[in-house]
Amino acid sequence: MFDRTIAEAVIKPDCISNFWQAVDIYLFKTHVVNKKLFGVKNVLILPYKNAPPSAEETFQATEHLLDQIAETELDSFEHETRKRLLCLGCEMREEKVDNISLHEVSQQQYDGAIVLNRLLPKNINVFQPIDVACWIDFRSLRVRLQCLQKDKVTTLFPAFPFSLQVTHGTLSIRCQSTDTVDERSIYWLREVLLERMQKWMESNIPTNATGTSTASIRSLTLVDNLEQYNCLFNELKQKYGQSMVSIWPECTDPQKFVFEDIAIAAYLLMLWRKERTATGLESLQSFVDIGCGNGLLVYILASEGHRGYGIDLRKRKLWDMYPAELMVDLRVETIVPSSSSLFPDIDWIIGNHSDELSPWIPVIAARSSYRCRFFLLPCCAYEFDGRKYQRQNCALSQYGDFLNYAAEIARVCGFAVETDRLRIPSTKRTCLVGSTRTYPEMEYEQQDERVTAFINERSSGAETEEKLAQNGTPEENVPSSGSWSAGFKPRESTEKVRNCTKIDRSVVDKIVAIVFGELLAKRRIPAEFAERSWNAGGTLVLEELVKAIPQELLVALKAECGGLQTLLRNNHQIFRVEKGTVQLRIPTRISDTVDAALARKMKKVKNFKPINFKQRICWFFVNHPDGCPLAEKDCKFNHGS
Repeated sequence: MFDRTIAEAVIKPDCISNFWQAVDIYLFKTHVVNKKLFGVKNVLILPYKNAPPSAEETFQATEHLLDQIAETELDSFEHETRKRLLCLGCEMREEKVDNISLHEVSQQQYDGAIVLNRLLPKNINVFQPIDVACWIDFRSLRVRLQCLQKDKVTTLFPAFPFSLQVTHGTLSIRCQSTDTVDERSIYWLREVLLERMQKWMESNIPTNATGTSTASIRSLTLVDNLEQYNCLFNELKQKYGQSMVSIWPECTDPQKFVFEDIAIAAYLLMLWRKERTATGLESLQSFVDIGCGNGLLVYILASEGHRGYGIDLRKRKLWDMYPAELMVDLRVETIVPSSSSLFPDIDWIIGNHSDELSPWIPVIAARSSYRCRFFLLPCCAYEFDGRKYQRQNCALSQYGDFLNYAAEIARVCGFAVETDRLRIPSTKRTCLVGSTRTYPEMEYEQQDERVTAFINERSSGAETEEKLAQNGTPEENVPSSGSWSAGFKPRESTEKVRNCTKIDRSVVDKIVAIVFGELLAKRRIPAEFAERSWNAGGTLVLEELVKAIPQELLVALKAECGGLQTLLRNNHQIFRVEKGTVQLRIPTRISDTVDAALARKMKKVKNFKPINFKQRICWFFVNHPDGCPLAEKDCKFNHGS
């Protein structure tokens, strides 16, 4: 009897119905409330109906079912559970249920369910996986949870049984008064789990990019063994993680990009291992990574024995830092979708943030060979002809709508497309996998005609239609060696800098002087500098300042893809730009410089060293007619001493 209340909270009446959605999040995404966990592997979901007419007696008997099967070996857990439920007269599904949410099951006339989960730790060197059995009763809004490894002392999960239930509008967490409890677990249940459950119930469960409730979405659904994935991911982290972070030459964050590519590599290796097992293949799959960027994914896959190479239109600094003996094949090429961009001897086409080539990845895979497969992790949304993708469904985000569009492309190409969500440090983590075809090989020509028609339809902008009219029919316009889309234009091999940092310094100085003069003309004396009569200038909108700048300077600014607002923000020690207005930034005292944001950064970034501004000359001291309003000892900049 669960007679001891650990914690409770009153739930809004209209939110009680969200209980099972909240339970779904806790049971199948336990890692969101326990950072020591990598994830959850669901072993069993067994819905059942109580035996009529003594349903109440059956309910009382099933409540104690976990006590009876707690000592059962994991391999025989399902068999023993079914056996005992049959003895109680319960009806069950014969087939095994995978990836179904309890919220869905609760709406299917079932009285309860038995769930068995395996909790997988992040640090496999310290913790062992543990198994948690759950008894679910849909009628009484009650969940009972129990760790099967009672003899293991672990901080991953409470060692004693406890329950979650809603009674008379109150959510409570309870345990048995006769059980031995530990204060750490009691604190976690009271301060963490109860608060999260209440939050999930009383707030709208968010939807993902495609509009599906995130409560029922699970990551890595195409991976057949999460434990093996977890071990492989940890192994790859040890082999490539810190060594890559320590030599990272790019300006991007290595903590994000290194471990993101390691996670993607682990996913692909598991996917390919599963494919070899299913098809009986012995040789490792080959690949080409289109838009390989820093080449780290290619390096890891090649190091793990897979034959393949990467293509990108720009060489990266990291390319020269890979071990020479491995001979990582990274090529500088510009891909224009055409018959010359096919890979008939390659097993898998990879598109990892392949930008304007993302919609082409399924097409290239489909046309390379009937046996070619693809993996696509899209980011930026583009059309076939290189235009930015225009959202079709306003109920979805741009990213979510493009995911649906990319899946549609794959289906038109004849792939049985599957969608999965990766465990990577990125908001763009939904991938598409096309590993099988929906048509026989003999119908390849007819299928390719449908692909061509779809591409022409989606690329039929005014410019493309004009080209088609000049060059003939769509079929005539796609010769064997020609481009598949008349309007496609690959990006430049040299990436343009769009932050005004490449503008000639004389142009910057002239614009700064003009803006400075316009602001000083709006004379204003702050009260704190009244004794010195220091002119802080007025406030002007950007449109007024643009009119004061000569046209030739604006043309020079535009030539470098820059705007006045960006230029002024680059000179933030002089100007303050807010909501389309500009004013002079009043010099800051030394005592005011260690603000909350800097303190947070110093705490967050290891070995962070604040900039010593005393090494720089104070701009106001040199250029302002009234000089700097602060004494040198108070100003954080140097006054020339």
